[in-house]
Amino acid sequence: MDPELKVAFEALAQDASTWDGIGETLSRARADIDAIDVYRGAFSFAGLDLADSYAELHATVVALLGDGAEATHAGADALRAVRDDFLRYEDIAQSELYALWQPVR
Repeated sequence: MDPELKVAFEALAQDASTWDGIGETLSRARADIDAIDVYRGAFSFAGLDLADSYAELHATVVALLGDGAEATHAGADALRAVRDDFLRYEDIAQSELYALWQPVR
């Protein structure tokens, strides 16, 4: 394996791990915020509109964190899929590249 390609494969794997870590952080944040339970009765009768706004904000933040976690995990999976495809077809790709261009060493 070409040393430069090996480094690129390792970088893809490392980036995927980073994105998975971000996804886990977002998942934990989502779970923590989802566990916050401020019921409507905690607000005075004069603050019911505020209670409704808070409930809407709470639901939106929980949804956004969940979507973010899913997206970052999907990004990590895509990076791993690219790495796997490159590894699977490395010999073919390298032959095709060398047929077009010879690097100067």
